Amino acid sequence: MSKNVKFSTGAKTNKEKNSLVKVVVPEGPDEWISPKENEVFKISEDGSFPDITFELDISGEATCSWSWEITWSASTSGMRESKKRGRTLKKWSDSGKLKDLGKLWKADLNGKCLGGALKVTASNDGKKFNRHVRIIGSNPTEKAVSEFIATFSEISGFEKLVKKESAFKQFINADGEPIVAFDGGYGLTQLTNPPPKYQEAWNWKENIKAGVKLYKEKMREAKRYLEGSKRDRTYSAEQLELETWCRWNSGNYHEWDKANNKWIRDPTILNDTNTGNIGWDITKSENKGKQEETLHERDKSEYSKPPTSKSLWRYSGVVYADNVKNK
Repeated sequence: MSKNVKFSTGAKTNKEKNSLVKVVVPEGPDEWISPKENEVFKISEDGSFPDITFELDISGEATCSWSWEITWSASTSGMRESKKRGRTLKKWSDSGKLKDLGKLWKADLNGKCLGGALKVTASNDGKKFNRHVRIIGSNPTEKAVSEFIATFSEISGFEKLVKKESAFKQFINADGEPIVAFDGGYGLTQLTNPPPKYQEAWNWKENIKAGVKLYKEKMREAKRYLEGSKRDRTYSAEQLELETWCRWNSGNYHEWDKANNKWIRDPTILNDTNTGNIGWDITKSENKGKQEETLHERDKSEYSKPPTSKSLWRYSGVVYADNVKNK
């Protein structure tokens, strides 16, 4: 089996000018049988780590120590299909070591499904051999996501929220990396606060699990709020969903109408229906009495940047909840 020519410091040439010297280097142990350098592997649609076998070309029995390190720089993507990404929000990494193995290792990152640049090092008889591969992701089907969500109980409205957050996408197909929003939201559920773990950013099922856990916390908060301090206030299933969706984003959706003894939508917020979660406080003098179209034209040029204390518009959980409802 022929291999690429390698030059050593001990190589010599003759003294004849313009002559061609053929250097023959015997096949050595510093070669890999698999995988290819910089080969790309895909996490499956069901969220399983790819089958990758690292094997050294060493004759006879051999004992090796193995180590791995995987890294990923999470850069903003938005939802649009594009290989172009924005600023890097975070650099992720994980690693592991295994001793007294043979010359073959089937990649297992401590049971985690992670993506990014994977470097594997095998050590044998004082020598180290490195191999680099890249791990990218495959999007699950909408049906698969829905079926997985259906395995959890007491999360009414959660599937609608996932549809609103990501349209059931975990990865940008153009580059196979997770969706990363400008505010640090990752994947299907756009996990932001608390920040997701590395695996929750790459494994769509772990992303859903973390999202369900957070959603249940928000729903418990919503129930406490709607029940009131004396637990004497009534609310509908729809009102509970709206209050939970709002809190997923920010703030309270409802206010208590004392005159009519019932919960009502916060009447101070006017939606910008061209957006997902932007609105106006119509109690402010600059906004009062103005129509949505007028306010949108006035403020739309500022939407690409976070609002400041001087902004007349705001991000609103009320607007967000209305959008989830109407999806």
